[in-house]
Formats: sequence, C-alpha cells, structure tokens
Amino acid sequence: MHGRLYNQLELEIAIIPQTPLLIKSGQKASIDPALPDMQFVRTRRRLPDGYVDEVVYIPGSSLRGVVRAHAERLLRTLDEKHACPVEAKKLCLRQKGLKEDKEPADRLYCESCYACKLFGNTGIASRVQMSDLYPAIEPLSESRFGVAIDRITGAVAVGPFDLEVVTDARFEGRIILRNFTVGQLGLLGATLLDIADGLVALGHAKSRGLGRVQIEFTHAQFRFSKPANGEILGVGELTENGLQNAYKLPTNDKIAVDSFHAIQRDALYYQVNSTDTAQIRRWLEEVAPRWVEEVSRAG
Repeated sequence: MHGRLYNQLELEIAIIPQTPLLIKSGQKASIDPALPDMQFVRTRRRLPDGYVDEVVYIPGSSLRGVVRAHAERLLRTLDEKHACPVEAKKLCLRQKGLKEDKEPADRLYCESCYACKLFGNTGIASRVQMSDLYPAIEPLSESRFGVAIDRITGAVAVGPFDLEVVTDARFEGRIILRNFTVGQLGLLGATLLDIADGLVALGHAKSRGLGRVQIEFTHAQFRFSKPANGEILGVGELTENGLQNAYKLPTNDKIAVDSFHAIQRDALYYQVNSTDTAQIRRWLEEVAPRWVEEVSRAG
C-alpha cells in the first residue's frame, strides 16, 4: 500500500513548555564541573546568519515514543488485543509465528495490532513520520538540583545532582500521516490533543512536575486522490475494491467536518489547507472519536 499515495496529512506543530522541560541527552555526564549532570539533548545547526552553533531540540523519536505509548494506552483501555503486550519480545506478529520477510504485505498488515498498523513494526512500515523540533526563539534554561532518597533509611542515596531544564521556548516541527484511515487519524488526533491539554508529559522527571507542554497546530495540509469537499476521506474510501478487501480496510471510511473545502491541486490530487489553529483543533476533535468506532467494528 505504501507504493501509492492515496491521502496525506502534513501537520506543522509548535511545542511550548508549560512547566520546565528536560529531554535528557544520552551522553554520559562530562567531567567538566561547569556542565550539569543531566544535559538537554543538543545538535549543531547553521543559523540564518551563517554561524554554526549548538542548540537544544526535541528529537522526533522522543515525541514519537510518547505519542505511541499514549496511543497504545488508549487502545488497551478499550481492549488489550488492540496493542502489543507490554512485555518485550511478545510482539503481535511474533506471537502468531509469522516471519516478516516471508509473508505478503497485506497479511502482515491484517495480522498486526491496531497500534502497529498505524506506527509500524518490523514487518510493516509506519504511517506516521515525525521530524525533530527545533527552537524558533532563543530558549531560556536554568539548572535544577535534586537528590535520590533511599526508601529504607530516608537518607540521601545519590546526589546532589543538577539538571538542565528549559523553562521557556517554542519548538517547531512537522508530523506527516500517509495512507490513513479515518480511525487512524482519529487516534493520532486524540493522542495529540491529550498532550496539548497537559494530560501527557514529555521527557525526564515527569512524576516530579516536569514536561507539561502546550501544542499549537500552526498549519495543516490534507491531500486526497479524489474530491473531498466537506469530508475527510480515509484510505478505505480511496482504494479500489481488491486492495480494500486484501487489507480489510473499513468501508464508508469518511467523515464530514465543518469548513473543509478541497481545491484541485493538479490532475490527480485535491488539497485542503488551514493555518487557523482553532480550526485545525476542531477538525481533530471531530475526527478523534472515530478510532473507537473503527477498532470496535474491526473486532
């Protein structure tokens, strides 16, 4: 199915910390005493003036991990079978004795759990791509100090140690969703809305109050291979019957949403654009409940 493009959502987002945020670097603490024990992850970027400098950023893998984990949490709340078991090595395909390199793509897709159908596994590619998120303004950071307490004696077990946290910033990046069903878009939307509402935190020390963020949906661009005036069309509505049956895609895979007007982009694709943050959020809120209906119908 990934050999063709039936529909696509390109969603530009901005993440603004509401509490101190730390996406911890995987590097070991430096022997330099001036550097914190736990540093924010960094990369080197060329700035508009041509100067190359190190900047803090949110890796796409970090955001993707949080999004998938929460999506799986939602799916397991409905029924455990809709997401891979929490125990490692018990992935949905391996549980069924399937060898990823010897099975047709349609069977691997059908036998995968709902989470893997959206986020991918070792047998099928992900429908979701997440870019790194880079600061649009100069971030403000500070050091926080902490200790680890021995739960038996009540004394300090480790520390004190210091953490580098970002207190004010605006990180911008992009999420791309391709060949999605309406339910898959709804699950991704429900997860992003929960993060935006502060129900899911990012990064290190979430249990200590760090990591609550706000998400702004700054630009959304939908593309469809058929006219889509007033409706978001899922891949089940856009594929031919043979492919729909092979992949067991849902029928009537569409949903009507307000102020959704497609413009013909070229001879094949129809496009919908919006830079209205409130409107994009309304679209996600309207489509979010559909994942429950789609998962329940699929059994």
